[in-house]
Amino acid sequence: MRLRIRLAKVGLARFLSHLDLQRTVERGLRRAELPLAFTQGFNPHPRISYASALATGTSSEGEFLDVDLTEPVDPADFLARANLQLPQDVRLLEARPAPEGGDSLMAQINAAAYRLTVEGADQAALEAAVAAFLAAGAVVVTREGRSGPRPVDIRPQVYDLAVSGPGELRTVVQTGSEGNLKPEEVLAGLAQLSPNLAGADLALTHRLMLYRRDPETGVLAEPWSL
Repeated sequence: MRLRIRLAKVGLARFLSHLDLQRTVERGLRRAELPLAFTQGFNPHPRISYASALATGTSSEGEFLDVDLTEPVDPADFLARANLQLPQDVRLLEARPAPEGGDSLMAQINAAAYRLTVEGADQAALEAAVAAFLAAGAVVVTREGRSGPRPVDIRPQVYDLAVSGPGELRTVVQTGSEGNLKPEEVLAGLAQLSPNLAGADLALTHRLMLYRRDPETGVLAEPWSL
């Protein structure tokens, strides 16, 4: 049996690296004495696969992982037993049987929704910059790479962007193996379009959900159906 699980990483847990989060979840599931399936070989470990790595310092309520089990477990019972053994800032929110077959979650996820909290931004300037961003044919920012800084047009990687409250943005951006846009690059792009945002800082990044986005229709599918 395979369960697909939505996980939250909030509070101080947002400072866990992806590797630390993996270790924390694995230890919690082991302590819960759940019937985990293990890999074969010299150093067996639970068969747990994650949809996407989350940047250190970013909180989330939309992380997904698949867990293989050796016998059926009621999803609600799985959550209750696991959460008793996990830190308060790492919560398993929902579990469902995973669809059979198909590619891995990591191979299918290609979009992510974020809530961005911006400090030091004039609200009118923020709203004007978002309107200009959505109307722009290109928005070029500087991205640091292994070979040094290079200009990148991020406009095609931003699928949705809106001001959702005072100093708050909601955005859906590309993520995954085919391209990964960092939320701070969205703010950098907005600052390119509005000099009044030059002193603005991204105070908090919170991931809301992961999706599979159809490149032709733009329709977003949550991981439950993949």
